[in-house]
Amino acid sequence: MEKFRVLGFGHVGIEVADLERSRRFYADMLGFEVIWEYVKPDYHMLFMGRNGCVVELMYGGRPRGDGQLNHLSILVDDVETARAELLRKGVQFETDILLDADLYPRGEKFAMFRGPDGERLQLEQIL
Repeated sequence: MEKFRVLGFGHVGIEVADLERSRRFYADMLGFEVIWEYVKPDYHMLFMGRNGCVVELMYGGRPRGDGQLNHLSILVDDVETARAELLRKGVQFETDILLDADLYPRGEKFAMFRGPDGERLQLEQIL
């Protein structure tokens, strides 16, 4: 059986009420820099980080049913292997493996699932 490697936390996704206020806070107070910005007409994602600590600030477009802390991303080396292994262990996924070609310079593949207390988790492979 193949084993996937966990590389670390990818990021923590946080729903924000005011993206510019959050951008200033993470930059001015914590010294975070913009890593990647993704803008659609009704939705805006801003990845900011420092020394491997990355937050995804999300604004607009989606209901905030999961609260402000939207998901925890687990960075893996091979999302297909990771998802297959977790499926064999009985984890139920909310999504298939999805490709977001616009996120990061070469895109990402990811799949969403829930932890034992309903926490939203993401397997993420940055391409």
